[in-house]
Amino acid sequence: MIHTGNKLKRHIAIAIFTVLLSLLMWYLGVHEQRIAGAIPFFILFAIMSMGPAKRLWPSLWKVKGWSKMFPITWRSELGIWFAIWSIVHMLFVFHARNWAVVDYIVGMSPWAFGAFVAVILAVVLALTSTNKALVFLGAKSWKWLQNAAHIIWWLTVVHAVDRAVLRPGFPSADPLHWIYIIMMITVPILQVAAFAKVVSNYRKTGEYPNDIL
Repeated sequence: MIHTGNKLKRHIAIAIFTVLLSLLMWYLGVHEQRIAGAIPFFILFAIMSMGPAKRLWPSLWKVKGWSKMFPITWRSELGIWFAIWSIVHMLFVFHARNWAVVDYIVGMSPWAFGAFVAVILAVVLALTSTNKALVFLGAKSWKWLQNAAHIIWWLTVVHAVDRAVLRPGFPSADPLHWIYIIMMITVPILQVAAFAKVVSNYRKTGEYPNDIL
């Protein structure tokens, strides 16, 4: 099922929540550049987790007054805010390099380059997360394009692994690094579990559900 609602109240809710979360992190002593990197990763984790979670525990999302597809209906707005926060993070990185953007891009590590590509893809998805884009591209082409979210996830995971695992001093004493590791492990577990449930249901009933993953 395709959702491109982009409702203003959802954007406002996500904006308020992410700003409050960033202020909390700042109060706890997290540097601004790291905050701007953590927030989009949290958002992306939510995007990648909500489909499998909806499939595994449908009863948890039966909130009175909400669409029966909640929280799936929020994915477009979350994707746009992932792109916004990712750009903010990238600007912090460029600022830390005295805006020597070309030199920085040329000298990027593979991990940083992957994250840079993820930001570009995220911007493309954000710009096409509209009903006009859906109508123009067609449902199948639009959905194929939006599946690039999985590419963004794994590119971002590679970048997070570099920061949280491969740097000297692992295991890290930084709680944020451990949060990243937990999220990176959780998403594939949820995806595999949801896939197994879909296959199991199909073997029992012969019916295949609408693709909400």
